[in-house]
Amino acid sequence: MDQTTYAEFIMSLSNPSCSYQFTLGQTHGQAIMDFAMPVAFAFVDRIFGGKGSSQGVDARQLTAIEMGVINKIVKRVIEDLEATWEPILRVEIADVELETNPEFMQITAASEIVILLAFEVNSTNASGLVSLCYPFFTLESILPRLGQQSYARQSRSNKDELLRSNRLRLDKTYLPLRAELARGMVSFQDLQNLQEGDVLRLDTHINEQAVVFVEEEPKFLATPGRVGRKNAVQITQFIDRENEEIYKNQAKLIPD
Repeated sequence: MDQTTYAEFIMSLSNPSCSYQFTLGQTHGQAIMDFAMPVAFAFVDRIFGGKGSSQGVDARQLTAIEMGVINKIVKRVIEDLEATWEPILRVEIADVELETNPEFMQITAASEIVILLAFEVNSTNASGLVSLCYPFFTLESILPRLGQQSYARQSRSNKDELLRSNRLRLDKTYLPLRAELARGMVSFQDLQNLQEGDVLRLDTHINEQAVVFVEEEPKFLATPGRVGRKNAVQITQFIDRENEEIYKNQAKLIPD
């Protein structure tokens, strides 16, 4: 967090940039959200199936397709920003516009004092800043609220809405799933001598249920089978939290 002038903030932005100016609800003042270009290109690369990297991408204007992708991301960011303001003041962010040339964003005088919030975004293949710029006059009318040491608690309906929103996001999250049908140990010498047609004796009984792992955590017991031409398992039982360690240790068990 920093206090600077609007002119200094504009000069700190790249040209071209990926900046969004918007009106902050009841204050009727404007603010700016800027995504560093490496972050913007990494978003686009990840959404189109890449590793989320901006390496090798020269500084350039966003294409129409890339703008469409970033606009969808910004829509979710704006929703989260409104939720962040909720404990202090219910705001509706409006008039969100993308601007790629910082010099065209004239939301206040060059000498006006602004509050700058910079968030560092780091991933495996990209890093950069996401910046929020609030001119002083935008926040002036709500400064007494910002100075309060405690905020009013959210109503029950707001909490329910937050839980519902988080649940919807979780519903769209993909997790790796694997079923352990059998397990066993073999010496390296026996492994070298294996030939086609050899039979391996495993430690798992023929009627023992398969353990289904979510990530690396054992969560279900299941019966193996087939659906059409594909292998499948039918969930028969949830694994209680207190028993998860037992199944986890069995998967790592090395017999004498």
